[in-house]
Amino acid sequence: MNKVSLKICGITNSQSVKMAYKNKIKSLGFASNNLNGPNTATDKKIRILIKECKNYKIESVLLTRYVSLDKLIKQIDFTKPKTISCSYHFNKNELQILRKTFKRLKIGIAINPENFNMKYLKNIKKIINIIYYDMNVYKAKSIKTYALVKCLKQIQYIKSLSIPVFVGGGINENKAKEIVNLLNPDGIDVSRSLKNTKNIISSKKLKNFLEQVAVA
Repeated sequence: MNKVSLKICGITNSQSVKMAYKNKIKSLGFASNNLNGPNTATDKKIRILIKECKNYKIESVLLTRYVSLDKLIKQIDFTKPKTISCSYHFNKNELQILRKTFKRLKIGIAINPENFNMKYLKNIKKIINIIYYDMNVYKAKSIKTYALVKCLKQIQYIKSLSIPVFVGGGINENKAKEIVNLLNPDGIDVSRSLKNTKNIISSKKLKNFLEQVAVA
């Protein structure tokens, strides 16, 4: 099996950051509480955890929803992530402004099966660094998970544009192996399946995952 990068998302506590460091996990995701779905945190909490990631040399990824560009810039400036995973609603001009404002920031776009737009992706491909493709679609009170077979063509199209892609959404070790074998993405995005009931990364679950999935 080819090796892929692993990003663990929905981090809300320092214990998880330390557990990631001990297991040489290179990327952690922090979901802003302006998003629907579980495992979100305030900007103040995220800022503290991102600072801790910097000390451990772990890439920090801020996930946030569509807001005005000014608000997004203020949020990035406050939390100071290494990478942003922002809404597909931001147009090419706005992303170019973001690029000029934060020259070292990696810009990612969050895509799911329901908002996939080939024309948009083709238009912005030279500005962004990465696509985070989520097979989960988060609503205010529910989560809909799409089967991998229904997402294959969309992910393959992203790869055809030579845009690095991380695939997430209800992923455990078995699903991760299937995704790697079928698509060979740049990375896998995992969240709840690696955590305990307190939303802390579980040493046992993470060890089992790493034993079964070849992580770079």
